[in-house]
Amino acid sequence: MRGFFLLFCLISFSGISQEFPKDWLGSYKGDMLIANMGRPTDTIPVSYEMVTLEEDSVWSYKMTFFSEKYGTIVKDYKIVATAKDDKNNYLLDENNGIVMEISLMDGTFYGMYDVMDMMFITTMKYTDGNIYYDLFAAPTADPMITATEGEESIEAKSYAPSLHQTALFIRTP
Repeated sequence: MRGFFLLFCLISFSGISQEFPKDWLGSYKGDMLIANMGRPTDTIPVSYEMVTLEEDSVWSYKMTFFSEKYGTIVKDYKIVATAKDDKNNYLLDENNGIVMEISLMDGTFYGMYDVMDMMFITTMKYTDGNIYYDLFAAPTADPMITATEGEESIEAKSYAPSLHQTALFIRTP
């Protein structure tokens, strides 16, 4: 089992990565699909912009949602380098006191957060000149717990996703 996991990791992380932040900087537009369990899927136009705030250390990415129902909503986040030579570990600063760790692997930022009894998993990937954003969320209060049998039993907790947001942001001139 452990050998399989190591092989999976080697295959998964051996791709050609895009250069952050150079390739990512710019303006983009797209439609975000928002799905909540038990509700109709909604589509909201979103603009996305990434700019350098401090050379080699702090970048802003701003998503502006143009919702007919809720009006214009702006989410302005910072991506902060944790160390000058570290090209994999960053902080996501929500500019409201919440700062979370994110990792950059092969052109994709990954984040996992537990906020208010919800587990959030995000990806933000630069590919083919565009940015693909994805977020899943699941309540953590009542996980399904299963386990293998035997002397070295392995317990697994699973969480049923109840929210999904996804968008392909196309670079604009």
